[in-house]
Amino acid sequence: RQRFFKREHTNTAFVSLDTKRCEACWKCMNTCTKGVIGRINLPWHKHIRFINGSECTGCLKCVKICKVGAISKLIKE
Repeated sequence: RQRFFKREHTNTAFVSLDTKRCEACWKCMNTCTKGVIGRINLPWHKHIRFINGSECTGCLKCVKICKVGAISKLIKE
């Protein structure tokens, strides 16, 4: 799994993605104005991924619209 899912596909500088929680509603994709979020849409495997994470500005609109908690604010240590 680590080879296919690179860290930049599940994290930006501001948010983190838990693909297991994602229900593939695509609301976050429509909310993101920077084109950061893409999708994996196979019949047996559906969830979002970050395709342009460096463009994320940390507006957290995706976190607010995700009702299942798949996207969360990244906690900096």
